[in-house]
Amino acid sequence: MGSLGEQSSGDAPMKRPIFAVVIGINEYVSSSYDNLRAAAQDADRFNSYLAQNLGVPSDNIRNLRDKNASRDAIIESISWLTHHDEVKKDEAAIIIYFAGHGAFKNKEFKGIQMICPSDIDTAIPAGNGHSKLVKGLSRVELAELFINLSKAKGDNIVRTKIMDLRTNSINSLFRRFSSTAVIPLG
Repeated sequence: MGSLGEQSSGDAPMKRPIFAVVIGINEYVSSSYDNLRAAAQDADRFNSYLAQNLGVPSDNIRNLRDKNASRDAIIESISWLTHHDEVKKDEAAIIIYFAGHGAFKNKEFKGIQMICPSDIDTAIPAGNGHSKLVKGLSRVELAELFINLSKAKGDNIVRTKIMDLRTNSINSLFRRFSSTAVIPLG
């Protein structure tokens, strides 16, 4: 295996297609989460790196920023990779990049880590005039999405994250499901 986007084939490396979901959230809808200053800009820089340095076509990248990085949009974008016909199993390099808040599902218990979509803790209709709060994407939910993606497309998945965390424990989730090195932004 060569560098990201390359695959050895005898003497010369072959360029492998790259597909990515790049998420950056500065602005959270709920006042429960402070807005961040540089997460969306970090995601923009990473997107530029993919396009300019690695030559990834814009059609191969799903970009989600701020209000467009809702829970549903994040799940749908990872599912897009899972079901995309051009993402060939064991051929395409897949990158999932997240910059934003991470938190515990239960702040007092501190048992389950999650990433925080832009609409976390906002009310959505739940039927019969009731509403419910949007949840974060828990470690368990992310693992299920990543396992489904890996089964469908192979283990060529890189997950990177830059989070404002009160703890570093969610980092182990991304390490556990990474098959290649995390790309530092410097």
